[in-house]
Amino acid sequence: MLRLFSLQFSVWKLVLAVGDGLAFCLAVLIGLLLNPKLGAGWPQFLWQNWPFFGLMGLCYSLVFLIADLYDHQEDYRRLTHQARVVGGVLAGTLVVIVLFYFPLGAFLGRTLLVLQTAVLIVLVAGWRALFSAAALPTRLVRRIVIVGAGGSGRRILEALRKRPLSGLAPLGFVDDDPAKVGRIIDGLPVLGDSSALPDLLKQHQVGLVVVAVTHEKSPALLKVLTTVCWGRCQILDMPSLYEFLAGKVPIEHVSDIWLFLHNLTTSNRLYRRLKRLLDLVLASVALALTLPLFPFIALAVKLDSEGPVFFCQERLGQAGAPFRIIKFRTMTAQAEAEGPRFATARDPRITRLGRVLRRLRLDELPQLFNILKGDMSFVGPRPEQVQFIQEFQEPCVELRPGRRAGDPPGCLVQCGFKEKLPFYSYRLAVKPGVTGWAQVMYPYASTPEQTHEKLQYDLYYIKNMGFLLDLLILLKTVRIVLGARGT
Repeated sequence: MLRLFSLQFSVWKLVLAVGDGLAFCLAVLIGLLLNPKLGAGWPQFLWQNWPFFGLMGLCYSLVFLIADLYDHQEDYRRLTHQARVVGGVLAGTLVVIVLFYFPLGAFLGRTLLVLQTAVLIVLVAGWRALFSAAALPTRLVRRIVIVGAGGSGRRILEALRKRPLSGLAPLGFVDDDPAKVGRIIDGLPVLGDSSALPDLLKQHQVGLVVVAVTHEKSPALLKVLTTVCWGRCQILDMPSLYEFLAGKVPIEHVSDIWLFLHNLTTSNRLYRRLKRLLDLVLASVALALTLPLFPFIALAVKLDSEGPVFFCQERLGQAGAPFRIIKFRTMTAQAEAEGPRFATARDPRITRLGRVLRRLRLDELPQLFNILKGDMSFVGPRPEQVQFIQEFQEPCVELRPGRRAGDPPGCLVQCGFKEKLPFYSYRLAVKPGVTGWAQVMYPYASTPEQTHEKLQYDLYYIKNMGFLLDLLILLKTVRIVLGARGT
């Protein structure tokens, strides 16, 4: 795992990106060498125009990101994935034509463009096939021992099995419960108790120990982990590895202390200060480009169904400050006559035009005014209705297994209170957004279980928010819009 601007990502994504960059550089050189119009003067031409070529390479990288071509778990030897690579290169060339050929035709030239594209297709397709052939069998395999064979340990095992090509191979559990030692749990053996951990690491050349004990750890376990951490083996807590694998925070296995230590102590002052400026710039540009569409959308909404053009509703923003969100209306005028409720996949309240607007995200355009006012940001958790937020924040009794000598086996005792949906109030720590990590990863939530799942993605964003993650979210949003995959 690598960390850049507080965001963790796989080293294999970087390998793919570097290989694509080298393929582009080689394609440019071959295109210049084969271009009969340049002849021996190609080195001078390249030296004079290298900034433009650099920007062209960046365009291809962004198109590949939008096209999801940096998924290192795909087998790029397959014909379908090769076709996606070719399509990505052609789409990148189309962007280059729009940005460079028309305004700078004399610089680029049709001959160079055609040669460069043809060579790039061959090189990138060949590189991707070579990458899959060399990397898929091994993927930097690291053996893992999971400390704790309870619910937390089983959940991280499930996450590892969902990503079999992540390069992480679970070897077994370690647990201090004598009843579990020697058993097979979810297909994985319990190799011993924590005292056996140092010997297991040496014997099996374990590269990573995942601590899946989310309750209070015994002094003996802490002593063993302290000894292990001085060796070459990396130690990671279960929630941190889980969020890397799944892109979300497992809220059942974290605490307020964990979120504090892994989030609030992280310095991102520059990001916080510049984000508002970037929101203003992007919202102004987006509004200037899309404002001509407003009259046509408004007329279509009016002709499609009775009711107002715009939908306005009170939502809660940062620190619980209320504001009125504005969108193009996509539901019938009486959609909430019986009270607010979540929209469903085939909600009958959504109008015919509303389904089109939602798929293309055109109903969100008026929220650019909310961004300019400072109520919202481009990226952040979606603003929820006041009623739902109050419901999810209702306190309920928190129970834990009894630990006192007089507590009967299996009894639960009260240890405090927690929110009905734990950590839901954390969503109000940042400004809500037009799009967000939860929207691009889990775009649909109409039940309490789905809201619980979506909250885990929101917490991941709040914990890791930064320029790189915001850019990734915006690129994924573009991909969703182009694919018309809205709800």
